[in-house]
Amino acid sequence: MAPVTLGGERAISQVVRGAFGSHELTFNCVVTVKESAMTVVGTNSLGLRLFTIRYDGKAVQSETTPAMKGPFLPERLLADLQLVFWPVASLADPLRQAGWQLSEPAPGLRRLRHGEQLVAEAHYSSEDPWSGRSWFVNFEYGYSLQIDSQAL
Repeated sequence: MAPVTLGGERAISQVVRGAFGSHELTFNCVVTVKESAMTVVGTNSLGLRLFTIRYDGKAVQSETTPAMKGPFLPERLLADLQLVFWPVASLADPLRQAGWQLSEPAPGLRRLRHGEQLVAEAHYSSEDPWSGRSWFVNFEYGYSLQIDSQAL
């Protein structure tokens, strides 16, 4: 989804804890969304850069270090962040046209299905996903993210 589909600008700081198989990875992110671009910069606990992702709505550009292992590919991380944080109204139609269904069956719960298969699920600790804790599980690729967010 193009950054403009967010419907506004955001700048947040996040602590992301990822788990896949027997591996765990914790990193910090700064996510900046403006009308024409989305940028995600990830660092380790010492402040060393692990990755930078830039998306202008047409192409994803990324730089990663070998420390970013497992399923956390830049394009997937970008898509996960949009699935968790973008309004359902801006995601539902494009996803439906591609054969996916996005729903919010209960407050604080978002589900993504492909056909009858539950592919991913997001849970929120507050009404505003941009503030507080969110949990994301990708059943298709077998990983989960715990995301603690706060505005900059």
